Amino acid sequence: TNIAGEKDVTGKGINYAQRVMDCGDAGHILLSKEMAELLCEVCDWQERLDDLGEAEVKHGVLIHLYNLHTDEAGNHELPQKFIPAEKNATRLLKQVGRTATGEGRKKETPSSARKTVRRKPTPEIAQASGPIDSLAVLPLVNAGNDPNTEYLSDGITESIINTLSQLPQLKVLARSTVFRYKGREVDAQEVGNELGVRAVLMGRVLQLGDTLVIKAELVDVAEGTHLWGEQYRRKPADIFEVQEEIAREISTNLQIKLTGAEKRLLAKRYTDNAEAYKLYLKGRYCLSKLTREGLQSGINFFNQAIEIDPGYALAYAGLADAYYGLSGAYLPPKEAMPQAKAAATRALEIDDSLAEAHASLAVIKAFYDWQWAEAEAEYKRAIELNPGYASAHHWYGWYLALMGRLDQAISEITQAYELDPRSLEINTDLGLSFFLARQYDQAIEQFRKSIEMDQSFINGHFFLGWAYEQKGDAARAIAEFQKVVQLSDAPFFRAALGHAYASSGQREEAERVLDELQERQKHGHVSPYDFTIIYTALGEREQALACLEKAFETRSEALVWLKVDPRLDQIRTDPRFIDIQRRVGLAL
Repeated sequence: TNIAGEKDVTGKGINYAQRVMDCGDAGHILLSKEMAELLCEVCDWQERLDDLGEAEVKHGVLIHLYNLHTDEAGNHELPQKFIPAEKNATRLLKQVGRTATGEGRKKETPSSARKTVRRKPTPEIAQASGPIDSLAVLPLVNAGNDPNTEYLSDGITESIINTLSQLPQLKVLARSTVFRYKGREVDAQEVGNELGVRAVLMGRVLQLGDTLVIKAELVDVAEGTHLWGEQYRRKPADIFEVQEEIAREISTNLQIKLTGAEKRLLAKRYTDNAEAYKLYLKGRYCLSKLTREGLQSGINFFNQAIEIDPGYALAYAGLADAYYGLSGAYLPPKEAMPQAKAAATRALEIDDSLAEAHASLAVIKAFYDWQWAEAEAEYKRAIELNPGYASAHHWYGWYLALMGRLDQAISEITQAYELDPRSLEINTDLGLSFFLARQYDQAIEQFRKSIEMDQSFINGHFFLGWAYEQKGDAARAIAEFQKVVQLSDAPFFRAALGHAYASSGQREEAERVLDELQERQKHGHVSPYDFTIIYTALGEREQALACLEKAFETRSEALVWLKVDPRLDQIRTDPRFIDIQRRVGLAL
């Protein structure tokens, strides 16, 4: 079990190791490319490694292998079980001939092939390309393959992204886009072209006892050149200096002219305590899992970081995000949201320039306090502080959509999309803007694009079903909602299925969903809003409005949909509905 509470994290590694073993004969010591590189980082064994190239193993998977041998161990002969990939076959035949005649073996080793040195762009390249204005920071590889240090490679990656995204001259792609490449062997130039950026940062992180090894390299996508590279071997306490140096080197080699204020931004530290920072990274890693257990673990890590450094504003911002994540789905809003608000407020008391905390406070003011004008001011402040913060643009766009300001919403979400083009949520919320404008065909097209990116993406199927329902295609709507409830047991999604049953005349099925939700309410949180939409579709106006009043009393987050939710159209003109809408602050 790792720090996020996940189990069976070693199964994938065991499967990979078995594939490597299957390529060797008795006596051979075969290493994957990653392990060979790791070995060369800690000892001088380059001359004992032969590069075999890529092998084709089970299911057609390609693995790059090295053969390790000494005078006492291993076997210098090419393994008979080794099945080279087609592109390596000719090279390997030549290598076998050299080995048989006793000629020198392959000189290129993981260390020599990947050795990073400081390089500056040539004057010709600099003149031809000019300053580079877009960057993708790919997830740093966890070179030790230890699941309990995964938070470190992920956290350092995210910290570099967050730091560089504050530079107005540089577009830095957001976390959710670049992390879709995590765990994949990729070519920097290919990825850069795919993402539409001019530079790519790649690297790896290795923890060896009390030594931290970080390797980074910067590639010019257009020219296919290596702009800069460095390897750092430091104590964990020196992680701040390493991150600052990497950020400086990137800005220098991208030829970005920094103001004094921007230089201070790159060097800014939110804590000087390495242990507090480590706990913060663990907290963020847990939050990225988007599970109840991950959110609760994140809260524990953030609180530990705050105990060490009570002035750690970022830890308070993380705490706010964790409590907001628990609200509604796992905890009643009245229990979770005040804690989220207190944490965000404390973060801003410590550091009012923290864009993340302003954005978090904006969400709370909108979804819980219903202080719409104050929420908008916080969104705008977050974007002013960090124009490259994709989430601030995204959340502000969502806010605008719920306000019915759909043209502005599309503009804001489009800016988020440019910073985070592989974000499933942002792609889906572009479709949501069309949906709320009742442009269902355009919405359906956008929702399908999200699902093409990830067939298991819950919100994609949910909103697609919702659009089908509003178009009157009950069969397709129900089919999508059934997929959703198989992927998630959240009451909100089950209620959507109940509404689809009711609106298509399948009363018995709708009432069965109502019974299920009422039973769940005895043991956990179910928003009264979920009952409202089913009762509305069943034509039970009194029950629907009574549940809507309860939703107001419990400050259900779903009430932000009041102004735009088409499922409420049947009761929208009722004076009691209008009164609730007025009290929430969403009167027309």
